Amino acid sequence: MTYNPDLLNPARRHPEKQKNPDRPAGKKPDWIRVRAPGGAVYDETRDIVKKLHLTTVCEEAGCPNIGECWQKRHATFMIMGEICTR
Repeated sequence: MTYNPDLLNPARRHPEKQKNPDRPAGKKPDWIRVRAPGGAVYDETRDIVKKLHLTTVCEEAGCPNIGECWQKRHATFMIMGEICTR
C-alpha cells in the first residue's frame, strides 16, 4: 500500500466531512450504554431453561432483548431441534 500525504489535506475530503474536525469522537455517556440482562426473575427464567434442557430462539439468535423478555418470564423455545434457522 502506498502512503499518499495528499489525502490528509482537508480540501481533498468529502464535502460533507470537511467541516468536521479530525479528532476522534468522545466517550459515550453511561446512560446511553446497554446494560447486561440480569435480576432475580431473569436468573430464575435462565435456570428453568437450563434445568429443562430447552433451546431458546433468544439464545441461539443472540437476541439483544433477551433480558427484557426473560424479565417478564417469556421465552420462545425451539421444538424441532437445536439449530435456529432465522
